[in-house]
Amino acid sequence: MAYLRGVTTSPTPPEAPPIYTPWRRVQHLFHGWDGSTWDLTDGRDGVFLMPEGIEGMGMPDIEQFTFSSPVVHGFEWSGWRATGRDVHWVIGVFEDTTEEWLQVKSAFWKLFQPGKELVWEIRLPYLDGLGVSSYKITVRFKSDDTSTYRRDPVNLGWAIYGITGMCEQPFWEGAERAQIWYPGTDSNFFGPSGLAPDFFISPAASISTATITNPGDVEVYLRWRLKGAFTAATVGIDDKMVTVGNTNAGQTVDIDTNPRELTATRDGVDIMSSLGSFEFAPIPPGEDITLSLAMSGTGSIEAFFTPLYFRSI
Repeated sequence: MAYLRGVTTSPTPPEAPPIYTPWRRVQHLFHGWDGSTWDLTDGRDGVFLMPEGIEGMGMPDIEQFTFSSPVVHGFEWSGWRATGRDVHWVIGVFEDTTEEWLQVKSAFWKLFQPGKELVWEIRLPYLDGLGVSSYKITVRFKSDDTSTYRRDPVNLGWAIYGITGMCEQPFWEGAERAQIWYPGTDSNFFGPSGLAPDFFISPAASISTATITNPGDVEVYLRWRLKGAFTAATVGIDDKMVTVGNTNAGQTVDIDTNPRELTATRDGVDIMSSLGSFEFAPIPPGEDITLSLAMSGTGSIEAFFTPLYFRSI
């Protein structure tokens, strides 16, 4: 049958355009204490995170503090704290042969040794304007909820496990942020390249105009890094400050103000006793905070912090 004059065959139909979808997938990664990384999203490693039963991506457990009076109806709220977070995964381990399955199973369960930690990372599709593209939380093994096998997994090459973990620090962590200041002068901005960097460095600015913003949901404590040379330097917020004495060129002072990790070192040597009395304040969420910085010398002051979030999704 002729479709066109002189043409006796059917024309080749055009290729259908790709189907566009605005929806993306979340990627789940386990970073083990042994240095291994497991992608549980696509199953290429022989391990797959089942979508049913994932727990721990929402709000942490919250304890509310209230007080009441026998002469006043109701109660008054006085505060809250996050008491912790449990996580739960339903995970399938599979392979093509008995030997391969046993190897993958053993390597995977090595992540959950009691006393060890793993980092659960959730990567979101990076979209301009949405800010965070990756959340992480540190987990310890709590229990194996797999009590029975309905089939022989060694023969089948497939097993499904229910695993529960617990988080001492109950908030999800965003990408670490850093900001640097120099005494008296501004400097150029050196930022990371590519989309969704894991590390942000804000433009450098003069110590006299130093401010910092916490984009997270929860207050955080700063880590300070002071580089010499300087005869004296002060860091803090408002009247909660600490002063560091003479530091030579090439020397670095690191101060962690987190009450859980409170340390101060110069080139790795403890100098807490030389700082005298001090008190540190956290950075509240969502506010521009003016810092109290001073330096006599030609060094630099750098502040680091990791934003904390109530939930990852």
